[in-house]
Amino acid sequence: MHASIVSSVLVLSLALAPTPVPAGEAVPGNVVLARASGDALAIWDATTTVALIVKNKVPDAAANDELEHDAARVLATIAPSVNKSAKTLGVQVVYSKTGDVSPVYGSPTFLGIETYATLTVTMADLRAHARAWKDLDRKTPLPASFAFKVTGELPPH
Repeated sequence: MHASIVSSVLVLSLALAPTPVPAGEAVPGNVVLARASGDALAIWDATTTVALIVKNKVPDAAANDELEHDAARVLATIAPSVNKSAKTLGVQVVYSKTGDVSPVYGSPTFLGIETYATLTVTMADLRAHARAWKDLDRKTPLPASFAFKVTGELPPH
């Protein structure tokens, strides 16, 4: 019984561990494969990217394009970890919201997690267009089968 509990914990911790992104294709932030089958889902912590968008005062349309293309790169990285039986794969783009600087600690306060958007594609479309979407630059539109649905807001910038 003890061995089965240990193996269950090991499998769970491996499933929830951040997935490394190859250095040449690195997208800032951690990626966690939250669900590997059915409607598979990865969660990408885009806090670093969102902070740079705010710092550089990137216009909303350009910021949206940047996050959409980075989510596609996350999708490319996580796709091999998804079960072959999965019907869809989604990447949820989240970031940490911060507030005023705490006078006690001298650092911004944590206000919670904002879910900005989700990029979703069927596994059939993912396989059919594998070559086309893996090598996209920021100026190339994603294939039409990629659905990027914005559900949140970016911080003021």
